[in-house]
Amino acid sequence: MALAVGASYLSPVVLKPRPASATAVACSGGNHALEAALVRRAAELADKSAGFTSPHPNVGCLVASGGGGGGDVVGEGYLYAQGTKPAEVQAVEAAGERCRGGTAFLNLEPGDCHGDHTAVSALVQAGITRVDVFGEDLQSKIIEEAQKACRIVNAPLVYRAASQVPFSVLKYAMTLDGKIAASSGHAAWISSKKSRSRVFELRGRSDAIVVGGNTARRDNPRLTARHGGGHLPMRIVMTQTLDLPEEANLWDISEVSTIVVTQRGARKSFQRYLASKGVEVVEFDILNPRDVMEYFYDRGYLSILWECGGTLAASAISSGVIHKVYAFVAPKIIGGKNAPSPVGELGMVEMTQALDLIDVCYEQVGPDMLVSGFLQPIPDLTPVIPSVDETSAIDPTVTLYDSSVIFFYKTWDPYGAFSNFSPHLIQMLDENGNYATWSTVEHYYQAHKFVGVDNSLARACVEDIKSAKSPEEAARMGRSLQRQHPRSGEI
Repeated sequence: MALAVGASYLSPVVLKPRPASATAVACSGGNHALEAALVRRAAELADKSAGFTSPHPNVGCLVASGGGGGGDVVGEGYLYAQGTKPAEVQAVEAAGERCRGGTAFLNLEPGDCHGDHTAVSALVQAGITRVDVFGEDLQSKIIEEAQKACRIVNAPLVYRAASQVPFSVLKYAMTLDGKIAASSGHAAWISSKKSRSRVFELRGRSDAIVVGGNTARRDNPRLTARHGGGHLPMRIVMTQTLDLPEEANLWDISEVSTIVVTQRGARKSFQRYLASKGVEVVEFDILNPRDVMEYFYDRGYLSILWECGGTLAASAISSGVIHKVYAFVAPKIIGGKNAPSPVGELGMVEMTQALDLIDVCYEQVGPDMLVSGFLQPIPDLTPVIPSVDETSAIDPTVTLYDSSVIFFYKTWDPYGAFSNFSPHLIQMLDENGNYATWSTVEHYYQAHKFVGVDNSLARACVEDIKSAKSPEEAARMGRSLQRQHPRSGEI
């Protein structure tokens, strides 16, 4: 199966399933191994943009000399974010003249990122003679493994499309005897420093991090991605009673925002207090993980990391919103009859009811063992085409052979129209009456929060935002600086 991006990343992005190529060919085992390695490399390149392209696909491209793909890798690229050069353009620019007669390897079909077929044109004009998407032209076990890597790199997108909720990962650290804290509640630290660094990486790949009220009260977490990568996920606190402290690290929104979701009517005075701190509060008639995730799906969230305690984790699993698990197991024993475990009551009474992980991976991280796997299989989006009789019997109005097409939108641009994030240069008058060129409307908008302030820091902010590599990065920089300096005169 290949996943095809058939529309612009700026108009609705269309992810269309496609059956395996009818022209699949058999090649020697050595060639399969080489091609599989190059396909996996395209997936690795695509994975570099995880957390930055949300909610669009991660795309990677590499160019190998020689039409058979058996030569050296001469160029690589990946889509950094909306508004940046397509991966295909980056790869052919890096390869230069060495592209001619070469093969391009991609994890997704070339997309139309700029409304003018830029990606496809780049490959054609560079003299690429063959394009291998998803390893679809070859059939063997080793190719299937490479294809699996391509599916996994965009698994959040596929899960989100199929389940209508954000792709959700449950992460926890536990001792060898299955405890996430001592009986006293003390939990710093179960896992090693290396494991905690991996957690920062997981946060940086996510749109938001979810914790419950118990975690917020007990641990007073910051939930930042302290890895220097630039992407900071939103922080979400789920609490029915809103029994939270007035002073907490999560109420500091100078770097990243916090959203509190709670039961309707809970502690109205405290809701007003949080609002005065700049914290968004969202009320639900009945607070449960399914409704909360459907709400954030509607807001355009792609990937959510759950770092909650056992009670909320069990509720999320029971609601069917958890797709993957990352469990860091430390070689420690803490004991304690009342010490908490990572997952609370699920209502299971027999071992045959236990949930089995799929595609389980084991990785040693420092002294710890990281066990990861999917709770739900990666959805197969291959269309099932019924016969003429079956189609007419089900719905006479359906056109035969119409496969379902799943649309993804940027939340700020729900109809695919021109938006602040569209990758089109604009020219605007500067303070001196001269026209200055800006990469996108968003670059211009964020920078002009600080224009006109007679301060060196303000001027530096303007230049930093103007040189941001993508509109998303410009937006993050502008919002962060504005939170730090809510009144421009304070800069």
